[in-house]
Amino acid sequence: MNNISNTLLLGASALLLQSCGGAVEKKEIKKNKPNVLFISVDDLNDWTGMSKGHPDVKTPNLDRLAKRGVYFTNAHAAVAVCTPSRLSVLSSLDPTTTGCYTNKSGTPNQKIWNDVTLLPAYFRQNGYRTMGCGKIEGHACWAIEDDFENQKLWDERRPRSYALTEKLLKIDGNGYGAPDFYPFPMGGSGIANYNKAHGTKLPGYSLCAGPIDREYLPEGKMPDEINVEWAIERMQENYKKPFMLGVGFLRPHVPYTAPREFFNMYPLDKIEIPETIKNEFEDIPMYGKAIAAGILHTSEETIINKISNTYRKELVQGYLASISFMDAQLGRLLDALDNSKYANNTIIVLWSDHGQCLGEKRNWRKSNIWNEATLAPMLWVVPGVTPNGKVNHNAVSLLDVYPTLTELCGFDRNEQQDGESILSLLTNIDTKRKNPVISTWTYGSHSVRRDQWRYIRYNDGTEELYDEVKDFGEHVNLAKDPQYKEVITELKKHLPKDKYEPTEKNKEFHMINDRVKRWTNDPKSMPEYLR
Repeated sequence: MNNISNTLLLGASALLLQSCGGAVEKKEIKKNKPNVLFISVDDLNDWTGMSKGHPDVKTPNLDRLAKRGVYFTNAHAAVAVCTPSRLSVLSSLDPTTTGCYTNKSGTPNQKIWNDVTLLPAYFRQNGYRTMGCGKIEGHACWAIEDDFENQKLWDERRPRSYALTEKLLKIDGNGYGAPDFYPFPMGGSGIANYNKAHGTKLPGYSLCAGPIDREYLPEGKMPDEINVEWAIERMQENYKKPFMLGVGFLRPHVPYTAPREFFNMYPLDKIEIPETIKNEFEDIPMYGKAIAAGILHTSEETIINKISNTYRKELVQGYLASISFMDAQLGRLLDALDNSKYANNTIIVLWSDHGQCLGEKRNWRKSNIWNEATLAPMLWVVPGVTPNGKVNHNAVSLLDVYPTLTELCGFDRNEQQDGESILSLLTNIDTKRKNPVISTWTYGSHSVRRDQWRYIRYNDGTEELYDEVKDFGEHVNLAKDPQYKEVITELKKHLPKDKYEPTEKNKEFHMINDRVKRWTNDPKSMPEYLR
């Protein structure tokens, strides 16, 4: 601890140890480290009871956890897609530093991994037993772990596998290549079924929703339920050293499926869907329109409008059901911790890798730099340190998880980190993050989030500006309004510089630029809703 001069941290650590029955001397603080329950949730946006992103969402266990700590309603992903976001969380490095912009773009900056240690590996090197289950990392993290001896993440890792039953395989998912994201709805993928009925080849078959009966599931359980049981078993064991237990929830990622009882919580005829604004794209640059069309060659807004008149509601219902299913598993995990010997000396940090669009700006995934894509819940419970039930609305980044967690545990700070420790924000909600929050989608397109503003600058130099207080849905682009010139000038100073040219694997970047060229040459080729 002698490397930490922050008296707040010293007091916080002392309080933490007092709550565990330990002494408060520095030598004891070194020896008695808190355990860490590290919880990631896949694709959870602001549809939670605390954020009130949807009026009907039911998340009693997430709300219960929030009452024990500090809930950040304005946390943003560095990249709104799984692999680069998870790499940024586990490294505290921006995609502009690593070169990892998309799920399969890799990390061109390979040398950095000799000096920058991924978070679980860093805890291992500092005397922790690390254990993980579910979806925590991503392709980039796995590749780094394979290629660098110093990057072994987990002492014990439950494989990301799922025993697909014969009944499950008969439910058409059109050969979805990720078994642990199964099951698909009882009726199969809505898009796959449409293709069969109409002889079409519409992509995006995982964008579907519907209940599953437990008789179809291996031992009647979803993957998240199996992972939680594994984690609960680990919390019942004795350890000679502190542990980091990582638990990654797969839901509410697509396909939006959950056991039938969770769908029963949200009757389809009472579902509210996000508002769509007519002519919303009139003030959005061509580059933004090209991003809004999504990552498929046919935009998902176009596809969804073809399927049925109720498909939008079905997707929203499925997303809500998947959230409540995840929340129930979180409750089981919290119950197990509360009933264990580790209840009073375990830091809990919960985060989602990014948000998810459910029709906002006619987008149905993430993969952009608007609110519903970058916004993700982040929640901290530190016994003896965090106040109970505080909601912090300051803009923070998921990059901040790493430096905050390591500071709380008394580790040396890595020399190269793009995130900031937000320890002071855990104890004083009036404190602000030092720098604005940066989010990126593919090479050269970034947003700057500070105070009430979001400023976007695309790769071609075009811009957007939104007042998040007056216009949380980001419907009115203020970038061309001269009264906001000084605001843009100030925010523009914080734009990052891209160090690595996009590779051939960065298909999304090339798709966006190809669309811009095609639509510029032939405006009628642009989907009508974007014009």
